[in-house]
Order: sequence, then structure tokens, then C-alpha cells
Amino acid sequence: MARHAAKAKAAFAPIEIPVTWVKNVAGILMLPLCVVSTITFFSSFASAALEGAFWKTPEFWFFNLGMILWIIAFWGLPRPVRVYVFGHEMTHALFVYLCGGRVEEFKVTPEGGHVVTDKNNLLISLSPYFVPFYTVIAVLAFVLIGAFFDLSHYHEGVFFGIGGFKWAWLMFGIIGLTWGFHFSFTGWMILKDQPDLRSNGTFFSLMLIYLINILMISGLLVVASPSVQAGEFVHQWLDTARSGTHWLLMKAHLR
Repeated sequence: MARHAAKAKAAFAPIEIPVTWVKNVAGILMLPLCVVSTITFFSSFASAALEGAFWKTPEFWFFNLGMILWIIAFWGLPRPVRVYVFGHEMTHALFVYLCGGRVEEFKVTPEGGHVVTDKNNLLISLSPYFVPFYTVIAVLAFVLIGAFFDLSHYHEGVFFGIGGFKWAWLMFGIIGLTWGFHFSFTGWMILKDQPDLRSNGTFFSLMLIYLINILMISGLLVVASPSVQAGEFVHQWLDTARSGTHWLLMKAHLR
């Protein structure tokens, strides 16, 4: 009887599902969101470029000029790895504090760096891969300067011989430069098999990083292009999701 009872108890023991499996399923569920967000972004960008003539705006050209300058520097000049590592580890540290943790050690070297903390979670681990640290610093600096100094007198001026230059265009150039820095180094470091990704499941981490980055660049498009409104972008995103779901259901029904 005792042996039978032990077997019965074992038979009704709760099933433990590995966390890796759960994260892989979550990554698979995020895949359609990544696809829909990508399609919506390129569709909105094409519409803004063709119908709204977004490609003719100074904001578009200065942003892309910044990106191009960085790409040339990334492939043609010695890479400022220490600068990237500092921003990477600083982002870890900032999110540690935002999550109520404490940083016990902060180290940056040309070969890499680390942050020793009493707390770690998904947000802390992956934040450097979707938060463009130097872009955030540049935007905050621009906002703070505008808050303490009246820039209306400097709204237009001469910059490298360009008459009527608007200083806001310089901001878009800096955003393009720093965002290019973020994308290039993020992709470069991901290929090096980062422990941050492995600790949270590589597939799940990549899906989350891509989704947040594509949504952030979509937000920048909404801010920079007068012809793309936030409400319209969300509406188009939902329409794309519905169309994709309908297409999949039709394919499944035909089979």
C-alpha cells in the first residue's frame, strides 16, 4: 500500500517546463510582430518618401548623412571599441539603478567590460542592445540647451557655408551618426556570441532586440516625417496584422 501511494503521488507531481522552452515559444510568438512591424515601417517610409516627398526634406538628408559618415568611419577607421563598451556598460548600470539595484563594480577596457550588481533581469541584460546610449545623450543635451538658452536667435545661421542652416538639422545629423554607431556595434557584438543573449535565450533575445529597435526607428520616422502620424502608423500596423492573419488562414483553409 505504501509503495502504491508513493507511485500515485509521483504520478500527480507537477510538470516542470524548462525556462528555455518558454522563452523559445515567446520568441516564436514575437516573430509575427517583428514581420508586421518591419512591413509597416517600410510601407510608411515608402509612402512618406514618395507621396510626402520625405526624401527631399533636410531632416532626411542630414540623418542619412550622419549614418553614412559613421559607416565610413566604422569600416575605414580604427573602431572606438572603448567608447562603445563604456556606453554598453553604462546602459547596464543605469537600468540597474532604474530597477532598484546597486552597482558594485564598473569596468571598461578595450577588450570588453562588465558591471557587477546585486540585481539582474531581462531589461538590465538586454537594454544596451535596444537603447542607443549616445543618441539619448545627444537628444537630452539638445533639450537641456534649449531649456536653459533661447535658441530662437540661432534658429537659422551659416554652417560650413550653408546659408539658412537650421540648427535642428544638425541634431538629425547627430542622431543619424549616433544611431549608426548603435546599430553597427550592436550587430558586430551580437555576432560575437554575447553572454547577455545566451543567459536569456539567444533566439528570444534576438527577437526582442529586433522588435524594440524596429519600433524605435519607426518612432523616429513618425517624429521626422510630417506625413506620417502616430495614429496612422498604428492603424496601418493593425491593418497589416489583419491582412497577414487573413492570408495565413486562407492558406491553412486551402490545405
